[in-house]
Amino acid sequence: MNGILGNRVASRRYSPAPVGARIGAVARAAFAKRGFTQSHVLAHWPEIAGAQLAEFSSPEKLVFPRASGERARRDGATLVVRVDGPVAVEIRHLEPQIIERINGYYGHSAVARLKLVQGPLPVKHGPRLRRLRPLSADERATLAQELEKIEEPALKEALRKLGERVVGARRAR
Repeated sequence: MNGILGNRVASRRYSPAPVGARIGAVARAAFAKRGFTQSHVLAHWPEIAGAQLAEFSSPEKLVFPRASGERARRDGATLVVRVDGPVAVEIRHLEPQIIERINGYYGHSAVARLKLVQGPLPVKHGPRLRRLRPLSADERATLAQELEKIEEPALKEALRKLGERVVGARRAR
């Protein structure tokens, strides 16, 4: 098309938006249904509750008191936390500290109390670990030869482990 516009490519404003740009809006809508105007409590639950308690608990939703005014909407909420097993007793005992951490995180009295619901937690999928093949004798010898110039034992050991993972991740020839 060599007309008035020449061979120009279509403008970016007519191209579809990247998928990543739309994820935030979809996530905000999903979080809002659960009372979370922001996903901070969900994303940072292990830092707020502590790694050991977060392993057996998960925030489910924020329930705000029925009142008029913007301030009433933002303060004094009840955080519903799903708890698995006997950790509920410990969380109940640590409730004032957990609420203090949450409110410190938000910078105002966002949460007034916790409501614990006992039940199974959603399955957490950890990172998939790649299976490594064992190194051949030649590969081990080559790796050892490359590392013999390094004098510090801790660094040498760390590089050896890294080398085994890198070489072991490659397919056998």
